[in-house]
Amino acid sequence: MEEMHHVPAWVSWSPLVMLTVGFLVALWFYILDTRRPAELARQQAPLYEFLLHKWYFDELYDRIFVRPAMWLGRLLWKVGDGRIIDGLGPDGVAARVVDVTRGVVRLQTGYVYHYAFVMLIGAAALFTWYLVGGGAH
Repeated sequence: MEEMHHVPAWVSWSPLVMLTVGFLVALWFYILDTRRPAELARQQAPLYEFLLHKWYFDELYDRIFVRPAMWLGRLLWKVGDGRIIDGLGPDGVAARVVDVTRGVVRLQTGYVYHYAFVMLIGAAALFTWYLVGGGAH
């Protein structure tokens, strides 16, 4: 910490010098000679474009961070949420229920002898399971 107090004098004076130079350039360009900035922009077109576009920082940031984040977000939305969560979750279950009910509706004819036949098959299957070893120990 002690070494911070023993820096060269130019380090201490440089902020004041930069403030003064910046103030004088701004006074010259924007008050005394207002045509000068346009002339410099024409003479130094590549430098002017580079500085006008903020060193192309926004374009680089978009390319490096924003686009990959958007790609990952879309992937998680379409595949993760759409196909996996909704496909296996609420929407998938609802679709399977609709499929099963379509099959069950075909079985529901309204005739008593159809229902009696299904009950007889169920009782026979239960009795067979019991005899084969499912229930008798």
